[in-house]
Amino acid sequence: MDPQNQSQVTNEVPQEIKGFLESLIADSGLTIIDDQVKEQMIQDLFVRLDDYIASEIADKLEGEDFDTFVKMNEDGKSREEIEKFLQEKLPNAQEVFINAFTDFRNLYLGNVAIEKQAAELDSQQQKPE
Repeated sequence: MDPQNQSQVTNEVPQEIKGFLESLIADSGLTIIDDQVKEQMIQDLFVRLDDYIASEIADKLEGEDFDTFVKMNEDGKSREEIEKFLQEKLPNAQEVFINAFTDFRNLYLGNVAIEKQAAELDSQQQKPE
């Protein structure tokens, strides 16, 4: 997503997705120092999630449908228009979305766990014996 689109997206996190991202942050066990940091994390995760879902959908579309989907996103079509298009072109659109959310959650939590382990190992290696 280009920076211009990112700035448009930052104020538009749908409430149900914001709830998903808040629970993702809580499940990660990360320590959040203040509300501003938490909001920035939600914004950043939303952009990543949006890109991930778009990628998963693009993988399922073929030919002209793929081109139309890309053009709709580039043209800034509304979520409602894009969802309607996807329901027409992807009979299993709901399943694609569910799988994308689940996979994103697993990837994020897995990456957080790896980073925590690396930090812990680094901390242990730096302790004097």
